[in-house]
Amino acid sequence: MAGDAAEFRSHGFSDDERGRYFAFEEFGVENGPHYPYSNIYIVDLATDKWVPDTPVRVRLEEEGETPIVARVKAFEQATPIMQQYQISNSGVVLAASPVSEVGEKAIMRFQKTSQPLLGNSASPYTLEIDTKDVRDLNGCEMGGGTVTGFALTLTTPTGETRQLHDETSAPRSRGCPLDYHLSAVFAPTRMEAQTHAVALVGVFSQTDDGQDLRYIAVPFSF
Repeated sequence: MAGDAAEFRSHGFSDDERGRYFAFEEFGVENGPHYPYSNIYIVDLATDKWVPDTPVRVRLEEEGETPIVARVKAFEQATPIMQQYQISNSGVVLAASPVSEVGEKAIMRFQKTSQPLLGNSASPYTLEIDTKDVRDLNGCEMGGGTVTGFALTLTTPTGETRQLHDETSAPRSRGCPLDYHLSAVFAPTRMEAQTHAVALVGVFSQTDDGQDLRYIAVPFSF
């Protein structure tokens, strides 16, 4: 029953035409030693790679420290890198489903409209995540040499379906993954324009102290 669920926050997109770079944070308190931590990731959405010198990871191993102290220290370290990549556009949340929300976690529907307050009768975008057995790179010994991976598809309002992600193995940085949730969708703007966007996927992984929840960003474009 142990483990910890990280919180997530978006720090926004780069202030260029399409919002090529995206920064987000996961933070919380580790189960077991109860150390506060904060990890800030800056992703090049055009190449689906972390930018150099990231992620920024802070873990406080002193008695009595709090998550806000870890977050401040991580943000101080990440700020010069975010400035280098001109991350100054706060962006928008197109959809969100935190872990405590009761409901469907494998499908997320949203609209991208310049006038959300007026409503929109257009068909929504639909994100759908499917889990699958993939090759175990970490010796997790969970099930015959496999762990849980995922595939992610996007269906547009016109009915076009695009494969955003489909893997045959899980990266070593993911540990021993068990399950995945769709957690949020971020974009630089709600306006109808050609932009990058991000599906934030929650990753449940098995650790010695129980199941942990962390996050990965899957880029896509409108």
